[in-house]
Amino acid sequence: MALRLGWRCRAGSARPDRLPGTHTDRYAITTATLNAGLLFTAAHALTPLYYVFGDMTVLTPAEVLHYTDHALRHHSGAYHLVRTNAAHPFDEVFGSVAARAA
Repeated sequence: MALRLGWRCRAGSARPDRLPGTHTDRYAITTATLNAGLLFTAAHALTPLYYVFGDMTVLTPAEVLHYTDHALRHHSGAYHLVRTNAAHPFDEVFGSVAARAA
């Protein structure tokens, strides 16, 4: 299961969302979403869960938690800011279009 972050459909058309910060180039994931992803992973270990970001990179909930553990967080703790420089390219995780078509 993959969750696509960074795009939002509006009135039937997809438009880029402004999830990455314009100055920090990080994506925001709410703490509630991350906790739900960790619980889903624990309950359904055989079903992988991935967060797919707008730049077509992929992280698991555990990787998001690990990569943001040392980062400064908003004082409310409501979200995690994720840099995708350590994320996996989409094609490496799910395969290229040509490989899936074969």
